This record gives sequence, C-alpha cells and structure tokens, in this order.
Amino acid sequence: MKKRLSCLLLSLLVISCAVYGRGEKLVVYTYSSFPAPLMEEIIKVLREEHDLTVDFKSFSDTGPLFNQLIQEKGKPYADVVIGLDNNYYLRAVREDLFQAYKPRGAQQIRKDLIFDPEFRLTPFDFGYVLFNYNSAELEQIPKTHQELTDPVYKGKIIIANPMTSSPGQVFLLTTIALFGEDGYLDYWRKLKDNILAITPGWDEAYGMYTMGEAPIVLSYGASPVFHLLYENTEQYKALVLDNSAYAQIEGVGIVKGAKNPDGAKKLLDYLLSTEFQALIPENQFMMPVRTDVGLPESFRVAAQADRLLNLSPEQVEANLERWLAAWEEMINE
Repeated sequence: MKKRLSCLLLSLLVISCAVYGRGEKLVVYTYSSFPAPLMEEIIKVLREEHDLTVDFKSFSDTGPLFNQLIQEKGKPYADVVIGLDNNYYLRAVREDLFQAYKPRGAQQIRKDLIFDPEFRLTPFDFGYVLFNYNSAELEQIPKTHQELTDPVYKGKIIIANPMTSSPGQVFLLTTIALFGEDGYLDYWRKLKDNILAITPGWDEAYGMYTMGEAPIVLSYGASPVFHLLYENTEQYKALVLDNSAYAQIEGVGIVKGAKNPDGAKKLLDYLLSTEFQALIPENQFMMPVRTDVGLPESFRVAAQADRLLNLSPEQVEANLERWLAAWEEMINE
C-alpha cells in the first residue's frame, strides 16, 4: 500500500544507499511509509544516470519531519524533502525552508494541483483522505459524516492524530470544511465516543485496522487497491461520506542551503518524469499529477468523490495552530 512493507525493508534500503553508487551524496527526508519499491527505483536511476548516492532518512510522519527541518534551518542536513503536503506549504514559505525550482515536466501537472506558483514545493502525487472500512466486519455502512457519531459505531473507528499526522490533520480540516468553525468541535465531541484509538501516525492506525481491532479507519481513497493487488480481495473499501472528500496533494522540494542542489534538481526532474509518475498508482497508492499519465485498471476500487472540500492554503495557514490547539483541548476534556 502507500505504505506496507516499507518499514520492513527500510533498514535494508538505508544500507543499500551506502553500498550503491560512489558519486556525490544526496540526502532525502521522507516519511516512514514512503514505499520501498519507489525508494529502490530512485536509488537505482540516480546512481546509474547521474552517479549519485541517495541516502534516505525517514520520519514517523510529516509532523516530526517538518519539526526537524525547523531545527536544522540555516544548517540543513537534507537536500530534498519528499512528502510535505499542501497544508504545510505556507508554513514552509513563512519559515523560508525551500528554494524555488520548476522541474522538467512541470508544465504537465494538473493546474488545480499547483499550490505554489514559485515551485518551492512541487506536487508529485495526490489522493483523497477519507475513511476505509472492512465490509466483512461492518454491517451498517454510514453514508454521512454525521452518521459516524451514531452509537452503533462505538469503539469501531481508528484515526491518526492531527497534531502529528498528515492524514489526521487533513481529516480535522475536513470536519472544519463540513461543519464550520462554530460546529467542528461539537462534531468531534460526538465522534470521540466512537473512536477506539487516536494513533501518532497512519502506519499505526492502518496496522490496527488490518489486524481486525476496528472495522473503520482513516486512510486514503486508494487503500483498497493495495488489498486487491496483493491480497486478491475487495473486502476493504473506501468510504466516501457525503459524496465528498478532501484532497491531499504531496509535494517535493529542495531545502534552502542544500549541500547538493544540482543533484536535488536531478531528483525532482525524475519524480516529475512520466516513468516515475507511472509507478505511483500501484506503489504509492496515490494518483499521478501529470495529465498525460493514466490510472491502471486496479483503480476501479479507489474512491471517487463528487466534490472537494479543500480549504484555501491561506485560510489553513492563518488558523491551523488555533484549530489544532482547540481540538487538543477538546479531545482531552
């Protein structure tokens, strides 16, 4: 999935980074669930085509990754960051963390996915953040977010923490988009009675879900594709509540002050190439950003949303810290 087996292979990949390639070093920060096959492909292509040794450093989720960038500002260790999404964009600009670079192939990116016109963070994939459910375990299927607060779902929901997790934060924004600033906390007060666990990151939440601890989990719209491809089952399904979803747009950027900016540009060019973009759907289980790269047949089981709920980056930047603080206070009541 976006996500499984990555952690199991990560230590081997880090070793391979040191063994493969003897040219210049390129340090890349990403989250722990960035797929192992994509790491391997990046390592292989940059070694063979540019004599670059790629060293991946992973973080549990994007929250800790972003905090590390803040700590290292002015003396960065990373050259490239993969995975900060559109909700981090204005915070990254405010902190002056990335340098502008428009990769080759950027003209093929869907226009509505470009959240930074200066390309300090460049979109490389996108997908919907929404609930998934195990159809073999869940008898009553909700159709709206409001229905999730019904007592029938008590102890049946797992989410990731919006304070530390990118999908968790997107779901918090989803509730604000749906219920407004005056109503989202009241919604959460009702919902929290049905939540079994709030985990630090996506990995923990989805692991609990697939182990059968609860039949509903906050995940991605393409998560069911993984189970179709690797487990030959369609029992895990996307739950498109209110026929709507919030789109997470993941970006890649060159860290300001990077030791190897030329190598970093080569990596960004590769991530926007048709070759890499075609690998995204069935490895990252997200969608490519290029308009000239299609989706495989397996994506018939992925989520399809009638409308997007995305708030503007400006609105998120101006209010997110306050929204998060209010959420944390409410959840601990």
